[in-house]
Amino acid sequence: MSILTSSFVIFVSVLLIIYYVLPQKLRWIVLLLGSIVFYFLSSRWLLLYTLFATVVIFVIGLMLNKYNEDIKNVNEISEKEKIKKKKKRLVFIAVFSTVLCIVFTKYLSFLLESVNGFTSFFQFTLFKSIPKVVVPLGISYYTLEAISYIVDIYRAKIEGEKNPFKVALFLLYFPKIIEGPISRFKELSICFYEENKFAFRNIFIGLDLIIYGLFKKMVIADRAGIFVNSIFSSDAHGITVFMAMLLYVVQIYAEFSGCIDIVRGVSSLFAVKLLNNFKRPFFSKSIQEFWQRWHISLGAWIKEYVFFPVSLSKMNAHVCQFCKKHFSNYWFKFVSIAFPLFFVWIFNGIWHGASFKYILYGMYYYVFMMLGVLFKPLSDKILAKMHLNQAVLNVWRIFRTVILVIVGMTLFRASSILEFGSMIGNLFSKGNGILGHGLVSLDFLLLLLSNVFILVVGILEEKKKFSVDEGFTKNPVVRGLVYSVLISMIVIFGIYGEGYDASNFIYGAF
Repeated sequence: MSILTSSFVIFVSVLLIIYYVLPQKLRWIVLLLGSIVFYFLSSRWLLLYTLFATVVIFVIGLMLNKYNEDIKNVNEISEKEKIKKKKKRLVFIAVFSTVLCIVFTKYLSFLLESVNGFTSFFQFTLFKSIPKVVVPLGISYYTLEAISYIVDIYRAKIEGEKNPFKVALFLLYFPKIIEGPISRFKELSICFYEENKFAFRNIFIGLDLIIYGLFKKMVIADRAGIFVNSIFSSDAHGITVFMAMLLYVVQIYAEFSGCIDIVRGVSSLFAVKLLNNFKRPFFSKSIQEFWQRWHISLGAWIKEYVFFPVSLSKMNAHVCQFCKKHFSNYWFKFVSIAFPLFFVWIFNGIWHGASFKYILYGMYYYVFMMLGVLFKPLSDKILAKMHLNQAVLNVWRIFRTVILVIVGMTLFRASSILEFGSMIGNLFSKGNGILGHGLVSLDFLLLLLSNVFILVVGILEEKKKFSVDEGFTKNPVVRGLVYSVLISMIVIFGIYGEGYDASNFIYGAF
């Protein structure tokens, strides 16, 4: 069931009525049953896989609870160390089994094809047929949340939930299962069980986010996608290629942030606040800042469960010790950052998809981020001598970052590394214009004006003059006017109707 269908509107409306009719202490059960129904309608019997995995996570959580209690009650250091070793083994089993499930469902075909590619050098094929495994809905988001739940219990940051149905609700909560945001148990449990009272403010904020998200998705993203789809995998050149690269960045941002706005809006209707995954990323002055503003929940997860563990690992300690002994302090500091970030960006790339291009995608941002760190002292000296106006300098840094992101997102969109290389090569040859590829002049004008509107909203939010999260306005007349304009734009200029595939979300494939 797509969130852009009338079926979803009916589903949410019915669920919302039941939710607020029942007593507050029973409302989380409504959300659980609704999430199970939504998952079944979207993925049918793959729901059983997710429920089985949820039971495993729940049981291991309880076992870790017991070990945490045992450590508190034991005084002997040797006994505490034995229990800690048991905890580590249990966490390893939980994480390994969870990762194994996603490897089997999402990465098996890629791994077998890679093996065949290697054995082809020796004139034979190891796997004659590659099985096509159906990927469960939201498996990438579900997996990261399950790992965070287990690791947080291991670290004694939270107590393992004793009710298996509440663990199921955390992992299956229907608004976030499609494209995130990646959530933490401690944050959501408060909303599910303590702050789910009815308030008109939540309803209005929810409607604001839903309408704004639909505008971004249906008016901007899907319109830009028409041009992008016609150029990628084609033999376009010059300005045509650059426009496709630019519009893909527009498309993926409008679609991903639009979908997040919709699901956060739906969740707000139920008085459950989800994390905002975007914070005006195209105002970033560096690649590092861009990824602090883009897909925020993924970045926060990777920082907590990849970067910190690698930084504190014995392996990193040995590497840093070696660098400190054999190199200058400057290189020691550089390696202490570069080493753990290498694993961060490898993970980021692999999480996005089962292909070598995604690994290269992660390495692309890693290389430019490390170059920024490496040459920062030199660039700071040069800029200090140039005495540039700060505003001019900021504009240059934003422009530079956007160009790097456009190239990176082109790699993300290309069907292969070869297609990416071909497009970059074709970029420097003469093109044949931008018209005649599914869009007319009016479409480009509409895209321009719509993006100017998004830009103005972003500037106001950046200057803290306004926040979509707090609602467009408290004035009912102004709110009604904004609703009327955005809904009219969606109805008149939205891309929908015959042939429109509402379920085809870019990040929904993960």
